[in-house]
Amino acid sequence: MSEHAFSMRLHCSYSGADNAIEQLQVSHMVDSEWQPFELNLLSPGFSIYVYSLFTCQHTYFRINCAESGLALTAADGTLELIAGEDWMIRRLHVDFAGELRSGAASPDQVQHIIKRMSRCPVSRNTRTVPDSRTTVRFS
Repeated sequence: MSEHAFSMRLHCSYSGADNAIEQLQVSHMVDSEWQPFELNLLSPGFSIYVYSLFTCQHTYFRINCAESGLALTAADGTLELIAGEDWMIRRLHVDFAGELRSGAASPDQVQHIIKRMSRCPVSRNTRTVPDSRTTVRFS
């Protein structure tokens, strides 16, 4: 059975108490090399879907950090997705590592942020994934 693998990563810098995006760079793996992800009219539909899932997770990450009093300087994120030959998602691993400008994240806050990330609109409209993992870390 042939699988479809997608890997994306992002680096973002923020400003203000609301963690407004100052700069965002997104890359994806193409032929074993990281390349900038450039959304355009020729982007494959499933790649757009993967990007929408990633950017939705990022939005809920940064907004919920702000709502929890965690001001970010920067964050790095990764998304790894495996779909089967039938294009059904089998594995979805999302990780965000945030660099705090102010605030300190308790384990309860981290779990709250992860829970809220699972409620982003794209995630809510994605079927249950057998191997799904979301991690959030701060430094």
